[in-house]
Amino acid sequence: MELVIAVILIALVFEYINGFHDTANSIATVVSTKVLTPRQAIGMAAVTNLIGALAGFAVAKTVSSGLVDAKFVSSYTIMSAMLGGILWNLLTWYFGLPSSSTHGIVGGLCGAAVATAQGMGASDLWKAIIWAETTGEHWWEHKGVLYKVIIPMFTSPLCGFVIGMLLMSLMYLLLLRVKPLWVTRIFGRIQILSAAYMGFSHGTNDAQKTMGIIALTLAGATASGMFDNIPAWLRWLYVPETGPAVYAAETRLAELHFRGEGVRRSPRKAVHLLERAVKGRNAEAAALLGDLYQRGEHVPRSDELAAKYLGAAAEKGIPAAMTQYARLLAEGRGVVRADPARAEVLEAAAATNAVPERFVLMTKQVPGSPGTDAELAAFLQPRAEANNASAQVALGVLYAQGRGVPRDEARAVALFGKAAYRKLPEAWFNLGVMHQAGRGVAADPVRAARYFKAAANSEGIKVWIKVVCALTMAAGTAGGGWRIIKTLGHKMVKLQPVHGFAAETTAASVLYTAAWFGMPVSTTHAITTSIMGVGCAKRFSALRLGVVERILWAWVFTLPATALLAYGIMRGLQLCGWAH
Repeated sequence: MELVIAVILIALVFEYINGFHDTANSIATVVSTKVLTPRQAIGMAAVTNLIGALAGFAVAKTVSSGLVDAKFVSSYTIMSAMLGGILWNLLTWYFGLPSSSTHGIVGGLCGAAVATAQGMGASDLWKAIIWAETTGEHWWEHKGVLYKVIIPMFTSPLCGFVIGMLLMSLMYLLLLRVKPLWVTRIFGRIQILSAAYMGFSHGTNDAQKTMGIIALTLAGATASGMFDNIPAWLRWLYVPETGPAVYAAETRLAELHFRGEGVRRSPRKAVHLLERAVKGRNAEAAALLGDLYQRGEHVPRSDELAAKYLGAAAEKGIPAAMTQYARLLAEGRGVVRADPARAEVLEAAAATNAVPERFVLMTKQVPGSPGTDAELAAFLQPRAEANNASAQVALGVLYAQGRGVPRDEARAVALFGKAAYRKLPEAWFNLGVMHQAGRGVAADPVRAARYFKAAANSEGIKVWIKVVCALTMAAGTAGGGWRIIKTLGHKMVKLQPVHGFAAETTAASVLYTAAWFGMPVSTTHAITTSIMGVGCAKRFSALRLGVVERILWAWVFTLPATALLAYGIMRGLQLCGWAH
């Protein structure tokens, strides 16, 4: 417990340092153009960072589950990653270089994870890092360092530079006949809005990275059973990992919305839930959505979309989807060309496939679980009695299905209820299944809908984590970062209010777009290249290349430097016998 608290405190220290280290990203231009005093700019940045940090969780989710393999992450791993990032941030801050806190976190996490894998005797150390994992239709929906870090690392600065230059060129064209005095007055006021937008976008991206780190720490401690017997007043520390139960619950909830059972009838809401579940790779949701598109019910009729969703469900072995997709293949509807041979194979497979029981229970693999059902039940029993929520869910599934133990649905409901107290998504889902089917309890669609909704809404970062990280970053922002303000606001290019407006608007738009797609991009890269682009729109000679070169070297070294620092710290802890 003490170690987890120490890791959280270190993460918050990193967040505070990020706040004053990256203050310049939000307010350098508005200070250098003398639109606001430093004190006013810092106050505005603190407030807008706070608001932005509370908006969304896509970036936090990426950091907590999309960059490194969770089995190679411990509290020591995260502590090493944070310390590596903090050391690099302080070093670059001392020399006035606007390096990336984002890449500091990512590099530190990757380096520490590799060291953890080495300490665990893994055969392939590089598997500790999720390099590239296809999880969606488009590249920005995929997981891994390549898609979420490396590609945005190059595209976000490029977008900042090009868009900044184009926007500033357009401003020159539109303001060609306006007197400079009026331009300065107008944009002196408007730039306050662009600076606020920049602060908000900075909060949506940067604050969420530490949220992801804290969520990852608590999820690891929860999975290890560290919080099984904590007092009731500390159960807010319990952060279970989200998984397939979330998307299965969304599918069940969608069906209830279609029929109006236990919830208000709302086909529109149901379709939205199915689309979310499909993104989570739920095969039943894909089958239902494909059927809707094929019939044109509640959605526009589309053979192409029907084939897409039914094909995905057919690959997962859903019999109804296999039959419908076979018909589309045979007739060449929604696919490139007809394929009767494959259609026959799918029809035959659908006929021989057992229809999956609608009463499906979700569970999580408990570390160390044995093979047979009887052995598994004996293994889970003492762990369930010791308040391990995952063991309670798994044992409840065995009782509900009569596997390895006598069938006892009432006992299963009781076990699911205990696990639901810890807010485990699988527990909420299972309770919904039991109440929907009337197994172990009286059938109650209202309660079933309530449990499915609880499971569906369990994905994301807990509110208290958001609030604490947001307030910490705001406090750090209020601390200021005058060295970097001087570099960004004065040394690269001389700025006027109109230039500051163009740079801030460009950078903020790049950051907000990246945060929407869950990409933890560098705020520093975005604002710095936007300022470069604005300067080049004026004339290329306005850019001071010596300063730019120093900044670029800091960018190049951040990922490998923080990875090496975190790797060294983690290996040192292992050699001292404090970590494995």
